[in-house]
Amino acid sequence: MRSLVEQLKLADEYKMEGKLNKAVMEYEKILESEPENITVRMSLANLYYVMGHLKKSILEYERVLKMKPHYSYALYRLGIAHYRAVHFGKAIEIFEKVIKMRPELYMAFNWLGLCYYHIGKEEKSIEAYTKLLEKTPEPFIVNYHRAIAYKARGEHDKAIRSLMKLIGDNPDHASAHYHLGLAYMGKYEMDKALKMFRKVLKLDPEHKGAAEKIEYLTDVPEI
Repeated sequence: MRSLVEQLKLADEYKMEGKLNKAVMEYEKILESEPENITVRMSLANLYYVMGHLKKSILEYERVLKMKPHYSYALYRLGIAHYRAVHFGKAIEIFEKVIKMRPELYMAFNWLGLCYYHIGKEEKSIEAYTKLLEKTPEPFIVNYHRAIAYKARGEHDKAIRSLMKLIGDNPDHASAHYHLGLAYMGKYEMDKALKMFRKVLKLDPEHKGAAEKIEYLTDVPEI
């Protein structure tokens, strides 16, 4: 019979080799004899998440939290799993708890912003991203999501300013160009929108959204 160290080493080897089902089996074997081993249960929960088994992942994170209620990282991971499972209301509740418990886990604001965006609460989404940007140097992805929230809220000028800045720093980012095109469409600046969508196709020839917008804009008769 293998020792705990040997079982953990074998599980790690399986993960490195991409044999995730075998790694799961090793973790489950350990938990049969050590059901309160939080480290192993977290590893199992994370592995289930990677494999897309979200229900099982959520269950394991919840078991960890029953054993260790103030384990903020487990709560944070539980929130992400609920977000991926499209349980946005539950995820919001969890991320709010994480922020109160450990405000230094600042990426919780990012997930909170995403949740609010998906349920149509753009103002709260923007608020979450703004709070995140107060706590960390301005990462591209946060500004990108905030710009999209501005666009969804109809604040096209703010979206355009943000996206222009992002493109200045990341000129090959096709998605930023695409959303800039959409923001220009929101302002009925169709020539600028068309220019952006053509730029998107240069960067990403397979971008269906940009191709559809170009077809639409070139078919619109001039007034």
